[in-house]
Amino acid sequence: MTRWHNYYADGHAHFCTLTVKEWRPLLMAENVQVLYDVWQEARQVLGVRILAYVVMADHFHAMLWGEQGQSVARFLQRVSSLVSKKLQPGGGFWKERPRVLPVYSPRVFRTKVEYIHNNPITRGLAACADDWPHSSFRQIVMGRSDVPFQCDAWDSIGM
Repeated sequence: MTRWHNYYADGHAHFCTLTVKEWRPLLMAENVQVLYDVWQEARQVLGVRILAYVVMADHFHAMLWGEQGQSVARFLQRVSSLVSKKLQPGGGFWKERPRVLPVYSPRVFRTKVEYIHNNPITRGLAACADDWPHSSFRQIVMGRSDVPFQCDAWDSIGM
């Protein structure tokens, strides 16, 4: 089995996935708020923008942007560490390190955001994207502000 290699690119969006160990459904109820709180703190400290996301019970996908690619790496490292410490203090919360893919074109960016928003439909958990509460779909596509976590604007990233 080959090992996944993450790549980070300065000034580009990154499609990221982080999975709970053994696909356990631990990102539910109050645990989702722990993740959101850690995201908020990490993006303020590291200057990383969260452009789109979906949180499922056993994993999350996010489109992240950092002026420096290593900021995205540090963001994911911080998120995985802090969430693990808060939700499973002994460690072993995450299946593996995050999977990260830099996104260079607007077409691929939009395809990945669509994938993120359609993930609950693909998994049979929602009939349509706006049925899933833990997603940026309502904010980005519908322009609503009553979402559990506010994404950052895309205006200055060139997508």
